[in-house]
Amino acid sequence: MTTPMNWKGKPPKEFVLFEGCDYQHWLIVMDAPVGQVSREDLIAKYVQTLAIVMGSEEEAKKVIYSVSTRHYFAFGCKILEELSEKLKPLPGVRFVLPDSYLDPRTKSYGGEPFINGEAVPYDEKYHAHFNKRNH
Repeated sequence: MTTPMNWKGKPPKEFVLFEGCDYQHWLIVMDAPVGQVSREDLIAKYVQTLAIVMGSEEEAKKVIYSVSTRHYFAFGCKILEELSEKLKPLPGVRFVLPDSYLDPRTKSYGGEPFINGEAVPYDEKYHAHFNKRNH
C-alpha cells in the first residue's frame, strides 16, 4: 500500500482525493482581467492560451469542457498531464490544478459548459454552488 510518506511530489493515481480527479481533467485558473472585458474576449483568451500547447485554436476548443467568466476566471480542459505542465509558465496562467467533480452525483466539473467549441449562454445556475457558499 502506498502511504503519504512515500509519495514523491503528488499522490499516486490510484489515490483519489476527490471524485473525478483523474489527472486528465485540469482547471486552468487565469489572472483576473484588468478593466471591463467581455465574456467573449475572456473565452477567446482561454482558447488562445490553450492553443499555445495544443497547436491550434481548433484543437484547443475540442478539449475545453467548461469556462468561468464571472466569479473566477478559469477554464477546464481534458488534456495529458504533460501538456498541463506546459501551461504553467504561460502569461496569464495563475494555477494549473487537477480538476474534480463539483457535483459527484451528476459527475459535473462545474463552470459554464463549453460544448462543440462554444460556451453555452451564461446562466447563474452554473455557479449555484459558488453563489450558495459565498453569499
